[in-house]
Amino acid sequence: MGTWLLPPGDLTPDQTRVVEMKPDQNRVVFGVAGSGKTQVLIHRAGYLARAYNVSPEKYRVFVFTNVIKQYIKSGIQFLGLPDETVSTFDHWCRLIYEKEISKSLPWAGRTIDFEKIRLSVLERLKTRPALQKTLDFILVDEGQDLSPQAFEIISLAARHVTVFADRMQQIFEEGTGEEQILARMGLRKENATLLGAYRNSPYVAQLAAYFIPDAVRRGQYLSQIGTQQLTKERPLCFIASNHDEEMDRMADVIRQRQLMNERVGIVVPKNKQVHGFATAMQERGIDIEKAVPPKRPGMPADFDFGNNLPKIATYHSAKGLTFDSVLLPKITASAFDNIHDSRLKQRMLFVGVARATKWVYLSTTKGMELEEFSILKDAAAKNHLTIQDGKTSPVKPKMAQPDDDYEAPF
Repeated sequence: MGTWLLPPGDLTPDQTRVVEMKPDQNRVVFGVAGSGKTQVLIHRAGYLARAYNVSPEKYRVFVFTNVIKQYIKSGIQFLGLPDETVSTFDHWCRLIYEKEISKSLPWAGRTIDFEKIRLSVLERLKTRPALQKTLDFILVDEGQDLSPQAFEIISLAARHVTVFADRMQQIFEEGTGEEQILARMGLRKENATLLGAYRNSPYVAQLAAYFIPDAVRRGQYLSQIGTQQLTKERPLCFIASNHDEEMDRMADVIRQRQLMNERVGIVVPKNKQVHGFATAMQERGIDIEKAVPPKRPGMPADFDFGNNLPKIATYHSAKGLTFDSVLLPKITASAFDNIHDSRLKQRMLFVGVARATKWVYLSTTKGMELEEFSILKDAAAKNHLTIQDGKTSPVKPKMAQPDDDYEAPF
């Protein structure tokens, strides 16, 4: 299996500088989608372990989901990082709880009560100084989605902490803002900012920018687009007349992208859609792997990022993943009916679009569009998106003309 991880020599000078920052104080690194935060995170873990001779039991790398841990598995192996050094924050808290508090875990209904576990671990760290600073370092990915309580626990547990974060990708309501992260880390400002949306093609980045409400941040994001796009393929949105037509067209799109030997990711709002859409594609002759966490801790994953089968995941599980083409079906009010904050929905759509390196496809059902669909209409009016309906043949989306430069859409 290949690895998504770049060799150290292929990192940019800014990325290398962050990798090699001394652990003499806590570090907070902000970076936009596509700037290589996860690349730098894993390389920094390997660098600190080697340079300061830190044994595996003395450091931890926290990623936000088990799906992203599976995704970066090849990179972990490439750098020789033991599997147990990388986990979610909640999994690590659970291990501490079982070791220091009780083998019997608290439950809330039919699920483990991680909120109670976190609170118990925090109290134990506060009252047992011998448990404090037992780790030489902790590195945190997607820090904006951890709670302030989590940062308090992490600060007590480790001598050094490096946090990687991006406010524009905060899609968990209990997350922590930039100023709060800095305060928890004992800093007045960030130590570094990773510049450049190196992953996303200009057309993908332009569409993603429409979902950044803040004009200043939007401009900053667009100014960092760094990838050259050899095939200028404009993102496409399809308006179906019904669910079956939407599924039929999505199947056609997947077949087309597979013929182009692309890695395809499908991102949906809800867990039930992961299973429902995978079944719909299988009925149309397309095998889909569901990128969902194992049903029980310790069980092997039912998906493999080492193969080219299309993957489907929720917006929350897709954070940190990368595909050549990303499909975002069901941009409808009912699919997002559990989310009432428009800015949160926009951040979710930003995260979804930004998973793509080359091309983005969206779809909805006529008369059922998400309120924020007006943003897509605005993008289409400015020639940064093609909108089609069932009257349009399922052909490749419009290619830009040779003189169609990547001008900022705002």
